[in-house]
Amino acid sequence: MTDHKTEKRLKRDVRFEIISKTISDPDWTAERAAEVLHLTVRQVFRLKAKVQANGRDGLIHGNTGHEPVTTLSERLHQRVVDLYEREYQSCEFNYSHFTDILAEDYRIEISRETVRQWLREAGLGHKTKRYTLHRRKRERRARMGQMLFLDGSPHRWCGPDQPKMTLILATDDATGAPLYGCFKPHETRDGCFEVIHHVALKWGLPETLYLDRGSVFKTTRHGGVHYSQTSDDLTAFEIAMRQLAVEIIFAHTPQARGRGERMNGSLQNRLVAELRHEKITSSEAAERYLNQNFIPRFTKRFAVAPRDPKSAFRPIPTGMDLKRVLCKISSRRVNSDNTVSLNGRKYQLYHPAERCIYGEKVMVEEWFDGTIHVYYDSIGELKHRLLPLREIYQLRNNCARRYHTDKINL
Repeated sequence: MTDHKTEKRLKRDVRFEIISKTISDPDWTAERAAEVLHLTVRQVFRLKAKVQANGRDGLIHGNTGHEPVTTLSERLHQRVVDLYEREYQSCEFNYSHFTDILAEDYRIEISRETVRQWLREAGLGHKTKRYTLHRRKRERRARMGQMLFLDGSPHRWCGPDQPKMTLILATDDATGAPLYGCFKPHETRDGCFEVIHHVALKWGLPETLYLDRGSVFKTTRHGGVHYSQTSDDLTAFEIAMRQLAVEIIFAHTPQARGRGERMNGSLQNRLVAELRHEKITSSEAAERYLNQNFIPRFTKRFAVAPRDPKSAFRPIPTGMDLKRVLCKISSRRVNSDNTVSLNGRKYQLYHPAERCIYGEKVMVEEWFDGTIHVYYDSIGELKHRLLPLREIYQLRNNCARRYHTDKINL
């Protein structure tokens, strides 16, 4: 098997032999040479003129032996390879991500393919997983805010040696831009409320949310003792969105929310690499970096312009306390000891001395920041405190003692 240089030399020798015949042998016309060499007649005349002027060397290309003007220096080549191996290989930056970092942080403007070739030659980098498309592409919404994806993505975001966390992220469909995200141990109602709250404060209320059928968003019951019960009960999330006039669309499969799922995949690649590079291991620091550094840079690089520049976000209604809407509201009856029960715990209520609300109904709100608020219609918000378990046991013993004494007296 001959190498590339040998093949080029042999091809040049054959051309020289045929072109020489067109010069010395009248039977070898330009048309005949063109047919043999698979060239045009015009090319044959050009080669004939070069051979007459310079002999065999006339068939050598003028750039042979010269380095192309677009060739990148060996020094730059080595710098890129060393930079990846020293700082970014352990963080598993992919080729595209590393190319973006080179341009943004080091002012090195080279193509992704060049980076890929250099790193692969050095035995660095990794192959990119390819996905097969099998669904019809859904056109993006025309305006920003017309539809948002809200989803939780569990992953070891701060590295393989750190515990799993769930990134709850809101992404705009029209632009493909992530808007806000927070890290929680699991996908929770309060985490989703927190994301919606930040999005509403910065951009406004969206028209539609595209969600999966997780229990955070929709009541789902399958068989068992609940089979005969209705599953039309609204969740706290559905009640809040109905009050804000935000439409909810539930997807039947993850593939139906393809753009949102692909966003999760992109962040599991790029965000994880950047968090490891920044040596971030806590959820608070990761959330700060995500919203202050990563999202603005990701949006600038990948977001697309909406077809209609007019925003579809609606302003928050004047006078509305968004935290009182983005919460779970429960009705409770006040016990004789001026307490209410919630989630297996008791809360001691404090209200004006002249008012007795024993047996009355109060509304208990569980805000997404973890605080509890109790409201009574004619008084407003009531002061309260969570009773320690020791005091709860003491109250129960006092009630049992009074009941036993009353029974003996009877």
